[in-house]
Amino acid sequence: MSWMTMTLAVGIIATALGLEQKSAESLGKPGQVIREGGFPLNTSADKALEFFTPEGERAWVAGWNPKPVYPAESDVAFRQNAVFRVDHNGERSLWTIIEANAREHVAEYVYVVEGERLSRVRVDIESLGDKRCRVHVRYVYTAISTKGAQFLATVTDEGYVRKMRDWQRSVSALIR
Repeated sequence: MSWMTMTLAVGIIATALGLEQKSAESLGKPGQVIREGGFPLNTSADKALEFFTPEGERAWVAGWNPKPVYPAESDVAFRQNAVFRVDHNGERSLWTIIEANAREHVAEYVYVVEGERLSRVRVDIESLGDKRCRVHVRYVYTAISTKGAQFLATVTDEGYVRKMRDWQRSVSALIR
C-alpha cells in the first residue's frame, strides 16, 4: 500500500470518528467513563490470573465464548497482540491483548464494539500470600457514536460496584 493510499485511509477514518464523536458530544454526555474497583480472592495470584484470560473466563462468565482471530489456533492464546472475537449479550466485539504478563499477574485488553465504543480493561492481581490475593480492575470506556454515549450513561459507580461483587462471587465459587 502506498503512503498516499495510507494517508487517505487514515484521513477517512479520522473524519468518520470525528463526526461520530460530535454526535456523542451533542447528547451532552461524557465521551469517556473510567471505573476502577477490586476484590479479594482466597487463592494465589498465579491461579487467580487464569480466571482473567480469554479462555479462563469461560468458566465463570455465562455465554463467554471467545473465537481466536490471531494466532489462528483452536483456543485463544494468552499472549501480547493476540486477537479474538466475542459475541456476548447481543454485542459483537473484537479484542486485542495489550499485556499478558503471568509473572506480574497482569491481563490488559482493548476491545471495540463496532460503531459504538472502544474499551480498555486492565486486571492487576496483587499477591497477599500463598492463598490470598486482591484483584484490581480498571475499565476505560470511550464512546464513538450516539449509541456509545447512551451506553456510557449506563456505566454508573453503583453498577460497577455490583459488577465487582458479582465477579468476586462467580470466581470464588470456582475456587472452593
